[in-house]
Amino acid sequence: MPPTRRKITKKKNVTIDNMSISAIKKKIHDTERSLRRENLTAKVQVDSERKLKAYKLILIDKKIVSEEKKMSTKYRKVKYFDRVKTDRAIRKAEKQLLEVKDQQEKDDTLKKLFDLQVDQNYILHFPKGRKYLALYPTSNGDDSDMIAKRNEIKDLIKKAMKKNDFDSLNRQSREEIRAKVLRKMEKDKKKKKSIVRKNESSQADRTNKIITDDGFFGTDNVNDCK
Repeated sequence: MPPTRRKITKKKNVTIDNMSISAIKKKIHDTERSLRRENLTAKVQVDSERKLKAYKLILIDKKIVSEEKKMSTKYRKVKYFDRVKTDRAIRKAEKQLLEVKDQQEKDDTLKKLFDLQVDQNYILHFPKGRKYLALYPTSNGDDSDMIAKRNEIKDLIKKAMKKNDFDSLNRQSREEIRAKVLRKMEKDKKKKKSIVRKNESSQADRTNKIITDDGFFGTDNVNDCK
């Protein structure tokens, strides 16, 4: 029986762009630690600071993509039901437009059709970093706050439709996510510093307790030394 050849699989070329968020965080941690070393040459320090800045920018971009995916997955089913109902209503309005003869009824149908097209774009271009507000909610449908927020986004959609420019709307949405990510990163940074300070304080208290403990230097009294 001829010997079987072992299949050689090529290792995937890992670059900073296809690294996971946790891997990039480790890179940032390692780089920050290396910058705290003493006697760093000017060249090494500049290179390390440049790398650190690049790592942080890539981390932010990856967190933005991750947040978009999370929100997209979370509201996928709600958007699906909205899209089905809206598409059905559009087909019905288009059919009705072909059948109406009265001008006033035709104008009303055209307005209804435009509103439905706004709803269609609302579903497609809803800001990815925000909680999706259903067009056909099963509860709290009459909530004035929800209605106001929906109308606010619909106004943005109408402006984008008028200019035929959804790219700027998507960029604005991404900037909202970026600001959200940066706020969370800053919050996590402050929390981490607080934990470090708390641990250092606890360690100092334990050390002081050991030093001031009566039995630390022995139990002999001064009189015993006479």
